[in-house]
Amino acid sequence: MATFAKASFDAAKYAQSRPSYPRALFDHVLAYLDQSSSYALTQRPRTLLDLGCGPGVSTFDWLDLDRFERIVGVDPSENMISAARGILREKQEKGEIKPGVEVRFEKGGSDKLAGIVVDGSVDLAVAGQAAHWFDAETTYRELARVLKPGGAFAFWASQAVSLPSLNPLITSYSSGTLGKYWQQPGRSIVEALLTSFPHPSSYSSEPSFDPSSFRRSFFLRPNGPPPPLSLPPLLDPPLPQAKGESATYSLLPASTSATAAPLSVSITRNVLLTRRWKLEELEGYLRTWSSAHAYNEAHRPSSSDSASNDLPIGTQLSNAGHGGSAGQLKRDCVEVFLEALRREGVEDLETRDGGLDVGWEMGIVFGRKREQFESYGECQ
Repeated sequence: MATFAKASFDAAKYAQSRPSYPRALFDHVLAYLDQSSSYALTQRPRTLLDLGCGPGVSTFDWLDLDRFERIVGVDPSENMISAARGILREKQEKGEIKPGVEVRFEKGGSDKLAGIVVDGSVDLAVAGQAAHWFDAETTYRELARVLKPGGAFAFWASQAVSLPSLNPLITSYSSGTLGKYWQQPGRSIVEALLTSFPHPSSYSSEPSFDPSSFRRSFFLRPNGPPPPLSLPPLLDPPLPQAKGESATYSLLPASTSATAAPLSVSITRNVLLTRRWKLEELEGYLRTWSSAHAYNEAHRPSSSDSASNDLPIGTQLSNAGHGGSAGQLKRDCVEVFLEALRREGVEDLETRDGGLDVGWEMGIVFGRKREQFESYGECQ
């Protein structure tokens, strides 16, 4: 998260280059929310809270669903919030924000929502590709305070899986070249599709959530490995493999507490988030990786390299780590990786197929606040 907060990180380009999420994801999340019969969720304004919203990549997509009169994006990075507010102003000037809908972005963290939303005012809290940065216990404590009775949270993470012929190179680049530049444990949590991100039941100090509501959903590539969960050896029905197959399981809890409930896990062999990109679009996405930015900063030419003093980060960097001697200049890590892809014929694939097919497997963590009646107020 620290990388995204740096002034040298281009939040506007991040917003342009990150793929937006598909309607099917939002429909899946809303179907979960609509399972609640809580009276509180019928009251207006209906409020969505987007935690770790960045420049609003997914925040603005919720506007198309006409479900919420108030949408609040929260992010700890002033850089990201500034970019989101800039995009919001553009949409307002173009008349793209419907009358009666309030959208705002506030600097803050998932663990510090005081002054951003008030108690019992939020219908749905979401986090797209952000929960791996959260402190789970304090986040759940805050959500227990700000959610309406019956209100829900849905956190998701995605991991790129496509370009089959090039996956070994991408894996080597991500885990090898950039390996130590990913912030941990966040990166490992994403790669495991949030399976290591706990539900509120892990914290005995937080009884506000309904254990019977806890759920995990996975959207995985066909014929791939199962999600990294502790699954029983004999599953009924069998683990889905072919494209479009789906199954739901009720897994026994590890806890022996009287309040523990089975965890519902659904597995669908369908990658919801896909793109067919030109090589330059793939490059833009690779440049949004926090690890690539951290790598380039670490290999920025020193002040003694007079020829590079005026070059911005990401244009050239020390050749150390790329097979050359220190002090020589070479293009950044993304440029070097793209050259490796070209040598493997990626441009031929792009020409033959009309683009490069990229997809992301996804894991989603759901939970719901208990539906007992409580008074609740308006967002500030």
